[in-house]
Amino acid sequence: MKYLFTKRSGGFSTGAYDSLNLALHVGDNPEDVESNREALAKKIGTKNLVFMEQIHKDNIEIITNKNPTKVMTCDGMITNLKDVALCVMVADCIPVLFYDSLQRVIAVAHAGRNGVYLKIANQVIEEMIADFDSNAENIKVFIGPSIKSCCYEVKNDVTKGFENYLHVEGGKIYLDIVQKCKDDIQTIGIIKENIDISAICTSCDKDYFSYRRDGVTGRFCGAIRL
Repeated sequence: MKYLFTKRSGGFSTGAYDSLNLALHVGDNPEDVESNREALAKKIGTKNLVFMEQIHKDNIEIITNKNPTKVMTCDGMITNLKDVALCVMVADCIPVLFYDSLQRVIAVAHAGRNGVYLKIANQVIEEMIADFDSNAENIKVFIGPSIKSCCYEVKNDVTKGFENYLHVEGGKIYLDIVQKCKDDIQTIGIIKENIDISAICTSCDKDYFSYRRDGVTGRFCGAIRL
């Protein structure tokens, strides 16, 4: 198994997308994005990259073809195919990667505020258990760089379900979706020792794309392959 989280450097895009933007939907030059994806393929060690059309919901797809004929409209993917890299694009949302070394299964999830609210990470784990005979205690979870509670300001109208993950500072409300995601996956059997959480806040760290910080920007990627 190999996994990685890209930064924004080392690619071909220019301007607001400088330079390793991996998303085709943000207004970047498609040729530059394809060159960036080729660079990612070299980094992860396979030409078979599978991306999602992410919609901030909880749809999950099982990938059974190394070269799908279309981009899956979903926010989670699972596969046991070798030489396939599952990719999740983000610019503040949480890129979550999963690995079961016993059943040889990998998965990814795109967990923004709504995805965390819908417990998409839990749903991916439950589907790994149901469809691939995984056991929760054997699944490793890698929670990549994302916006942290220091920068994730929200309004009252989106705090439902997150009441225990808010703090108020200077009259502003801040949300900790990373802690909520971690707590949720532990409730279904993921053990603490198998959870790896990046300390990087994408809004603070300019080595990463951040929609909250920049508005028009690219997307970095979490990728995993067997």
